[in-house]
Amino acid sequence: MSRVHIADTGLFVAMGQPSNSRYQAVRRFARRNDITLVLPERVYEELTVDDPDVEDVPVDTAIDEGWATVAAPLEFAEPVVSRVMDGIQRYIANADDRPADEVERADAALAALAAQHLSAGTATEVYIYTTDIAAGEGAETVLASEGYGDSVTFVNGFRFIEDLVVGDS
Repeated sequence: MSRVHIADTGLFVAMGQPSNSRYQAVRRFARRNDITLVLPERVYEELTVDDPDVEDVPVDTAIDEGWATVAAPLEFAEPVVSRVMDGIQRYIANADDRPADEVERADAALAALAAQHLSAGTATEVYIYTTDIAAGEGAETVLASEGYGDSVTFVNGFRFIEDLVVGDS
């Protein structure tokens, strides 16, 4: 079985800097379990800044250390990728009671990346680590409607980090 672990902006924000115990706990987990967190390009763009005063961006440290990577661009020519992207935006919009065009594309990109891997056969299981409940539940719901219900797991990013930190103490 091949697994893909997809991470969102909120997970890295919640982890904080590399010196933080939360960051270190996630790093240990990833290394111990030989996991590489995959970030959609849109997520990476949200986590990086073009500011000369910012030297160490936590996500870049994770990439340099080999336990995170940025995914190849989404293939919107694949119908399932576009359908999932649109479906997630509608799901989140309904959950948050706001127009779909106001939903961050990075949230929808999590599930779209999962769909891309599952439809291409490069993964049989996908774990989506997000601190956004609507995005996580939406990913499970929309991907289930595409026939991937048994292959997708939403991991609540806050709970995941908390469990790791508590387990390390």
